[in-house]
Amino acid sequence: MRRFLAIIGVVCLWATAGSAQEEATPTGARDKAATEEEAWEVEEDVTVEVEPAEEAPPQLRAPALEGLKLPAEEPRAAEEYGPDQYESEDEMAAEDAALLGRAEPPPSDPTLASWTNPRPVFTLNGYFRVRGTMNNNFHLGRQPLERLTGEPFGRWIGLDAGENNQGVLPAGGCSGAPSSPATQDQRCVGSKSIRFTNMRLRLQPTLSLSDNIRLHMMFDVFDNLVLGSTPEVKTVNQSGQITGRAPGVPVDSLTLTQPPPESFRNTVGDYIVVRRVWGEITNSTIGQLRFGRMGHQWGLGMLWNAGVGTNILDTQLDSDFQTEIDRIQLIAKFKGIFFGVSWDFVNKGFTVDPLDDIQAIPRDGTRQDDTRQWSFLLARRMDPLKQLKRLRKAKSVFNGGVYFIYRTQFLSTSTAPLVGTREDIESVFVRRDAKVYIPDLWFEVLWKDLRLQIEVAAILGKIQNIASGEFPPTAEDAPFKLRQWGLAVESEYRFLNKKLGVFLKGGAASGDPDVVGLSQYEDLATQPIGKKNISTFSFAADYRIDLILFREILGRISGVYYLAPAFSYDLIHTDFGRVFGARVDFIYSRAMYQQQTYSSQPNLGAEIDLSLYYRTEDGPSFKDGFYAAFQYGALFPLNGLKFLEVDGIREPGTEGLSVGTAQVWRLILGIQF
Repeated sequence: MRRFLAIIGVVCLWATAGSAQEEATPTGARDKAATEEEAWEVEEDVTVEVEPAEEAPPQLRAPALEGLKLPAEEPRAAEEYGPDQYESEDEMAAEDAALLGRAEPPPSDPTLASWTNPRPVFTLNGYFRVRGTMNNNFHLGRQPLERLTGEPFGRWIGLDAGENNQGVLPAGGCSGAPSSPATQDQRCVGSKSIRFTNMRLRLQPTLSLSDNIRLHMMFDVFDNLVLGSTPEVKTVNQSGQITGRAPGVPVDSLTLTQPPPESFRNTVGDYIVVRRVWGEITNSTIGQLRFGRMGHQWGLGMLWNAGVGTNILDTQLDSDFQTEIDRIQLIAKFKGIFFGVSWDFVNKGFTVDPLDDIQAIPRDGTRQDDTRQWSFLLARRMDPLKQLKRLRKAKSVFNGGVYFIYRTQFLSTSTAPLVGTREDIESVFVRRDAKVYIPDLWFEVLWKDLRLQIEVAAILGKIQNIASGEFPPTAEDAPFKLRQWGLAVESEYRFLNKKLGVFLKGGAASGDPDVVGLSQYEDLATQPIGKKNISTFSFAADYRIDLILFREILGRISGVYYLAPAFSYDLIHTDFGRVFGARVDFIYSRAMYQQQTYSSQPNLGAEIDLSLYYRTEDGPSFKDGFYAAFQYGALFPLNGLKFLEVDGIREPGTEGLSVGTAQVWRLILGIQF
């Protein structure tokens, strides 16, 4: 009886599989199966010719579904199924289980996805880094003066410098036996150095729903978290003041652990940051549609820099800033030429986010204060494989393009505080009448081991009432003119099987003779005292040429021109990415207008930077593995960074002071994946 039930089970499973296959198989597949069955009836001497079908354009297709196939088995006589053929009940049960096992459908193949439910693919890239830094004398010895004037050198004056650089007098004093009150000769001498270590984990996941649909993201975990900055004894209130202590820890010298950072509990910042989320829809005929918040990169990254890094010195592991943009963009390609247009959401102005309604959805307060932007691009960039083939044949490669942005804004509410009544709201608007034109040209030449890139950009147009920094804003008669331009050149040539590298960077950023200051921490727009022009051009903060002056003290390249030759030699240099070598950079900088410097002298500084770097070998993509670098930099201030002196008389408070050399030591450890 059990043998009979087993046979019935096999037949039922086979019939069910056949029925399911017939329902799941598309009409074309059933027709094909019928054609194959009819082919068996054709005589052997008859040849059937089938014309090849036209090649279909590439598109997403449902994978072919194959029916369940039972293993072929020799016919067995009826008597073989009798109970007398088995020596025991266990042997008959084992045979029954084997028959049922042959009818079991095969396990699902994870590489095959159905048409209606494609299997997504999740990939994860990113890096983890730890950076140790010691900055020495970044204020250049200008402490007493910068206590009053502030930026940019005052940022680097240590808290222990005290008033007039006389140090601090703590309870108990800094020398001798602790006494209360401490005497003046027990002051702590202020240190010129600042030492700290920070870290960051960057996650860049991509969810590929198919070959044509992808979702990209970027998260930063412990974003530049200073190691040791959140001990268990540290709490922070809403004003950012450090208060209280943790239970069980009597003093901060006895802290035992580092709790996770949380805003306004033990820190004032968010250490899990969502930077980007954007989608990509690709169609081989139309092009690619992108929408969301994404990185903004063009050319060398002089003006729009996504923080990806360009060389071994400026690796993305050492990146701190990046340009993001909210946009909807369509990019098409025709015969190697890319065409792109986008609608960008730059600034929505005043947004309404009610505090008394926890379920309220934030929305735009008004269209009148929106900054509207549209971008257009036309570029040629050769396919990487074709480019590599041409270079190996000693043929030249030319890439380049033009990127244009048009921006407008009618009204502004940027200076508005929190307002309540309609009368208050009416007073926060100020007329901008801004029209901004930003052309950006980029050109690249590659030949053998030579690389030459040039980027030129300008910011042109007009803008009204920018000097109204206070509230309520005030109106002015004539608009300001935007007259800014910038230039960056990078060249590289490799010798000795690419082990010896010779580099040359140069660039210029327009300045303004009616403005005092060159740093991003100073007001370079609203302080003109002469012509109503805004002409100081600033590079992106993540475009790096040095370690001290522009990277740290001034913040970015603005109102100067520079020349930066460099040499590198790789003791180890393989085709699969393993590199061990050293590099030296020289940077000379000079202001466009001497009136804009801190001493009315044009020459700013001469800097020398040394780097020792190592990267593991892990495939031709150069994206995975361990990276380490040790860097040393020294800035020698020239007259433009010294104290102002007119007719032999120095500015008050600087008598007897001198500007000194700034130095930096840096250690970078990272893992890219």
